[in-house]
Amino acid sequence: MWYWNFFIGRQRDFVICCVCVLGLLSAFSALSAPGAHGPDGEHLNTQSRPMQASNPKFEAFTESFELLGEVVGEQVIVYLHDFKTNRPVSDASIELESGQHAAQATFDNTAGRYVIEKADLVNKLNRPGEHDVIATILTETSGDLLATRLITPDATGSEEHDHHSHFPWRTIAVGIGLFVAGFAAGRLRRGGQA
Repeated sequence: MWYWNFFIGRQRDFVICCVCVLGLLSAFSALSAPGAHGPDGEHLNTQSRPMQASNPKFEAFTESFELLGEVVGEQVIVYLHDFKTNRPVSDASIELESGQHAAQATFDNTAGRYVIEKADLVNKLNRPGEHDVIATILTETSGDLLATRLITPDATGSEEHDHHSHFPWRTIAVGIGLFVAGFAAGRLRRGGQA
């Protein structure tokens, strides 16, 4: 049992110092963290960046129709639903117009959507900036005109992402400093008692 008393007597201050340093390190690392993760893994950073979809999208609705469009590569995909029932409308004639460019959409039966592949309209909508889009919709029973705006982001803009490469150098330095100070204080105290 003498070895236990020896350990407690000689190492007690060292153990207390280590516990304090570990507690401070964990507190400082939590305070210095740039952000955390939400319940679904999303970043909760303090820096606010606008969310951008992978493809530019536009939407418009009236009391008759709901229209959603997406520019995907070299085509514009358009989804058209009845506003009241939310059922897809497959028998419509859709014409999209933006500036001097206009194109008629064709219905894709397998995917249940309308597709526009006219190069001049698609190229215009793929250019960065804001584009006013007017959709003319005609069915056997009704017709409507929907206006919306498409915002295409600049593809050459560099988006920053930290990839969790932050290393808490300041926290490590403070921890080492506290450890050395605690160790030195323990040595001085022990030296003063002897």
